Parts: sequence; structure tokens; C-alpha cells
Amino acid sequence: MFFATARTMKPEPEKTPVIVIAGPTASGKTGASLALAEALDGEIISADAMAVYRLMDVGTAKPTAGERARVPHHLIDVVRPDEPYDAARFAREAREVAAKILARGKRVFVVGGTGLYIRAFLSGLFSSGRSDPELRDRLRAEAESLGAPALHCRLVERDPAAAARIHENDAFRIVRALEVAELTQRPLSEFHEEHAFSDRPYLPLSFCLAPDREELYARINARTEVMMAAGLVEEVQGLLDMGFSPGLKSMQSIGYRQVVEFLQGQRDLAGTVEAIRQDTRRFAKRQFTWFRKEPGMQWIEPERAGDMEALIRRFLKNPGEAGEGQG
Repeated sequence: MFFATARTMKPEPEKTPVIVIAGPTASGKTGASLALAEALDGEIISADAMAVYRLMDVGTAKPTAGERARVPHHLIDVVRPDEPYDAARFAREAREVAAKILARGKRVFVVGGTGLYIRAFLSGLFSSGRSDPELRDRLRAEAESLGAPALHCRLVERDPAAAARIHENDAFRIVRALEVAELTQRPLSEFHEEHAFSDRPYLPLSFCLAPDREELYARINARTEVMMAAGLVEEVQGLLDMGFSPGLKSMQSIGYRQVVEFLQGQRDLAGTVEAIRQDTRRFAKRQFTWFRKEPGMQWIEPERAGDMEALIRRFLKNPGEAGEGQG
């Protein structure tokens, strides 16, 4: 069953139509997007914050080489695990890629579970106009020595609205929010409100794949088993052997962090598998919470993903009509 969560809004005809297929981890986005992009002559821009990292394949569940051969994929394997990458860079690069896809006469499909990346692509990101590398380095050092939750507590005092949106272990975003607060003496959330993500060159038709909870948890459990069997432990050990720090943003992601702890002797293998499952389930819940707040999102069960094709064809034929409600 489809249902839109946004108020009806008259779209602007000059905006460029794009298709968004979002959803929590393990919800079936890859299979659905491949079938749709093939049928509709499209190319896929990956909106997955982990897929951008080279050398991190098993734990990120990237599309396989065979799947990428079926449909062109973009913004996968673009940086090393120790290189910075954020939503602002994604938005800039994804828009450049989208322009090239459109110039080839193809359809743009934005597919992934990183809600901020999708929002940044569709609506832009604000800039506070100020940064201080020394301050940022100091805050990063504090995050490593004291732990991200300690800095999150500080953020609760400085900017409770931002703290409510940022997970206590997300050191990268916590540091950025504290940096903005200290430099500008204004909370990051105020800049978000003023910007209101108003840079909107696209008219999106947006879907969120939504398995029921038990099905999603079963998918997560199965995916975890597949990753372990495919060599996640060996992949993480190889990254450590190459000199990548366990404290890197990329190495703090789900799967990698727990395996590092296993390799350091902090838990056994069975406990590691269960920790990955549990943290992935929690992450999926946060993804659902994010996408419920996104304007124009239409929800659909994975087994009915094929029904999206008719809606997309109607949208592409007449974006002004089929795109109503998309913000």
C-alpha cells in the first residue's frame, strides 16, 4: 500500500525529475533499483555513506560487479578509508553525475539508505561560512580520548536540538556541531532552520521500501551471516594491517567497529555477530525515523516493489501531475 506523508504541493515545472529509492539497510533497495533502472533506461547514484570507501566491500554490502555491469552505478569506491567524505561533497559530486546522466538521455535513480545524503542532493546544504581546522582537530582528539558520547553530552548543553538528531557515537557530526557552536556562538540547528534546505533543483518521486519489522530483522540477521562467511573479519584485519586506524570514521561504522573489538579481544565471535545484528537493527530504526520525516516519501512493501514501475512511468510522462506531493 502506498501512502504519501507530505502535504500536497504544486510542483515547479522547471525542476528536473529524478527517482529516489530509499529504505533501511537490508530492505531490498539493490534488487528493486536494478530492475527499475534496467526497465526505464536509468543509471544509479549510490546514496550510501559507506559505499564511497574503497577496500571496504564485505561489510558495506555494495552492489556486486555483476550488478554494476547490469546498470551503471556512480559514487561507489571513490575515496580511501582515511579520506574525508561528507554530505556536502556527496551533494556536489552527485549533482555533477546527475547532469552527465541526464545529458546522455538517461534517467537518474538515487538509491540508498543515508538520508542526509539524499536530502543534501535534493535540497542542498547550508554553510555557516566559518571553520577552524585547529578547533576541529582539538575536538576530534577529545572525541578519541574521551569518547564520542562525552562530547555528545556537551552538545546536549550547547545545542539540544542538534544533539537530538545526532547519535551519541557519531563523532564526525558531533564535532562539526560543536565547531559551529563555538565559532559562531549560535547552535547548528539555527542554521539548519534558516537554510530550510531550500536549494531544490529537482522534482523527486520518492519511495521508501518498508518491510515489516520481523521480516527486516530476519533480513538483517541473514545479511550478517553472509558478511561473516564472506570474510568480514579478514577484511577488517587487512585494513588494520595496511595501517588504517580503528578510530577512523569509516572504521567506526557498523560491522567494522565490532570486528575491531573482536580482534582486540574485547568479545568472542558469537558476541561479535550478535552485536552487529543488534546495532544494525537499531540503525534501521533510526533510518525509518529519518525517512518518515522526509516530504513526499511514499512507502511500499518490498514484495510490491515492481508496482513502482507504473508510477514512475506516469511520473516521467507527466512530472507535474504524478509528482504532486513531492517536496
